[in-house]
Amino acid sequence: MHIDFVEIANFRKLSAARVGLSREKTVFVGANNSGKTSAMVALRYFLVEQERSSFSLNDFTLSHWPVIDAMGKDWEDAYTADNPIPDPAWETVLPFLDIWLHVADSEVHYVQKILPTLDWEGGRLGVRLRFEPKDALELQKEYLKARAHVAEVQKAAIEIAAEGTAEGGSEETFTVSLWPQNLTHFLKRRLQRVRGSEGLFHVRTYVLDRDKLTDPEHGLATPQPLIKGSEPIDGDPLKGLIRIDEISAQRGFGNKESARSAGDDDSGDGGTSASGQRKLSEQLRQYYRRHLDPQKNPDAQDLHALIAFR
Repeated sequence: MHIDFVEIANFRKLSAARVGLSREKTVFVGANNSGKTSAMVALRYFLVEQERSSFSLNDFTLSHWPVIDAMGKDWEDAYTADNPIPDPAWETVLPFLDIWLHVADSEVHYVQKILPTLDWEGGRLGVRLRFEPKDALELQKEYLKARAHVAEVQKAAIEIAAEGTAEGGSEETFTVSLWPQNLTHFLKRRLQRVRGSEGLFHVRTYVLDRDKLTDPEHGLATPQPLIKGSEPIDGDPLKGLIRIDEISAQRGFGNKESARSAGDDDSGDGGTSASGQRKLSEQLRQYYRRHLDPQKNPDAQDLHALIAFR
């Protein structure tokens, strides 16, 4: 079993991107602000259960914030006019990660929770992990309740100010921005559990259809839409199958100034940062110089390590 590729959508800088993964190693290379960190964070947030509490509004693609606020305004307009409130329409803005596995028939017992049919005989399997409202209608209700409270407080403040003016007080008025000003402002506080309040979003998993898988066009992935009424899978069907270990970006590989400031001494501690922690780049450089440098008469074991290191 191995991961063929993942598709990330509506997550930070990545509106729709496919990331192919080799069986052995995959290296993300690209210019600053090209989405490398966004891709790594998406993998961690969606695939590591303990990291899912780290989601914030900033993980929603910024260009979708006006869409979210417009949806909230539509709810408010209908609510104040005593009209039917539109159903929540989150589908186009929700962050998600599609993961496509290649699974042999002999490995079916590992993925039984995500099999599309009982007669499945091996091949490609896809699942979507989506960060979505736990209860979209309850979220809508809580938002409208919060906005109604803001309107009541503002109305009361205007009435008090008017009474003061009628009694000869100052006509000076001022505006106070109350929470929530709009739907994104509401989500900044209520997206996740905070100060005793229950978070309104979580990650759910859905089975995808490999027959509806399409190739990217001009570098833009086209993830398949979920069938309306699709039911999520109970629990975490990928638990125990995928492990994410992340090494933070290392600055200054090969930078003499960085090496000097970190401590360029074979007999020293290998270089430490101000916090006393050794940088990975320095550890690798010191290991290479001590054991793998072909100019320093390596033995057979060193050559074996050198081949593996390249």
